[in-house]
Amino acid sequence: MCADFCALVTKYKGAIGIKNFDKRKYDNEYAKHNYDRCIFNVPKGQKAVIEEHWRAKGYKSLNSYVNELIRADMAKENTQGKTVNIGRDNKGTINM
Repeated sequence: MCADFCALVTKYKGAIGIKNFDKRKYDNEYAKHNYDRCIFNVPKGQKAVIEEHWRAKGYKSLNSYVNELIRADMAKENTQGKTVNIGRDNKGTINM
């Protein structure tokens, strides 16, 4: 993964020069190459209820809350041979 990251940084630094580095563009490109997006819908009004809930439980973001729920649910299944990487630093890796 570091090789991909380093190549991406080099590409942007070389292409536009370090003085004109566009962090937003870089972050979007990084995310495109390293993450899958999962979008879900909830009934009108539930978003605020869910936000209050994950904040009360001490999570820093909805994303971290959802990832933890998925990790815990998959760990309960205890299925052999599946790996789930959660988070930028892969600290949430599950080898089941």
